[in-house]
Amino acid sequence: MMINIGITFNENHYLHDPVLKGFPCPENPSRLNDILEYMEDHELIDGVKCHVYPSEPASVEDVLRVHKADYVSHMVECTKDMHRSPGKDVYICPSSLDVALQALGCVLNAGDLVAMGKCTHSFALVRPPGHHAGPDGSSGFCLLNHSGILVKYLQEKYGLERIVVLNIDAHSSDGTYSVFEADPNVLCISIHQDQSTLYPYKGFIRDIGVRPALGYCINMEMPPESSNPEYGIVYDEIVEKVLDRFDPEVVILECGFDAYYKEPLTKLNLTINGYYRIIFKLASKWNIITLLEGGYHDDLGLLTSVVLRALLGEDNVKDEVDLIDLLASRHAKTRKEFENNLSTLKTILDPYWGLW
Repeated sequence: MMINIGITFNENHYLHDPVLKGFPCPENPSRLNDILEYMEDHELIDGVKCHVYPSEPASVEDVLRVHKADYVSHMVECTKDMHRSPGKDVYICPSSLDVALQALGCVLNAGDLVAMGKCTHSFALVRPPGHHAGPDGSSGFCLLNHSGILVKYLQEKYGLERIVVLNIDAHSSDGTYSVFEADPNVLCISIHQDQSTLYPYKGFIRDIGVRPALGYCINMEMPPESSNPEYGIVYDEIVEKVLDRFDPEVVILECGFDAYYKEPLTKLNLTINGYYRIIFKLASKWNIITLLEGGYHDDLGLLTSVVLRALLGEDNVKDEVDLIDLLASRHAKTRKEFENNLSTLKTILDPYWGLW
């Protein structure tokens, strides 16, 4: 059977713009504009293997699957007052709630496309991102927790009982964790930079969920300068083994591009080959609903094309990075810290997943 990818994106995203608030922010319309321009210039949307699907805005009822009504009301009030914000490191404009609902509609549509069998995989190219937003608040550029709402939507509409949320954004998926820390039907895995060195300073290795879902929230902290080899080991020795045992019906990928070696806000060193390997291996076993999260550099379009190639099972574009040089330039303690973290995590998770 031919693999096909459903693409969704929120066309009104440009109305959520920090310039309207009078200050710059790396989370701005150029992120998605650059991706869409790259896709058009490189003819990535062929209407056969990759097809764009229009989406309707989500409803406030959809938002309330995860978020509290008081938080939604607070967002509405903030859109009316340019001096207010609904959370830490979050800006909001008069049309931001409309943008957020359109983005969420694209996410739910991406879920429908896969759950109904119309597409093998999907990619919701939306902004603002979502994985830091929790039930009663927002932070880190995020307004609504897209993956959390999507999980609830898939559970209710399609009766799915085993869903994985895998975060590869450089920042931990603390908002998603807060939604599902006690839900054994949802396996949350977040691979992110050491949280003693990076916002939101949550999502430590010891955080594995609470009863009755102990072991179902997995956080792997990657030391600064971790690169393709370390990510490959985490995937092979933890992620894939746990997913095989959990046997998910679908995988939601929180796809942040800020673990990339050019990212100015973080200190990780994934290259396009690192991203490709993870997503290629995922897509070879499971249906993937991919959600755009962070990433604030000039190669977002290139990385989007890498994700699409991996989902399709096509060969990757040539990686121009000299990985030997990149690894040689990093701190000598990086690998040792990584091995210690990996060993600690495997020991903690072994009673639940049998990793040793």
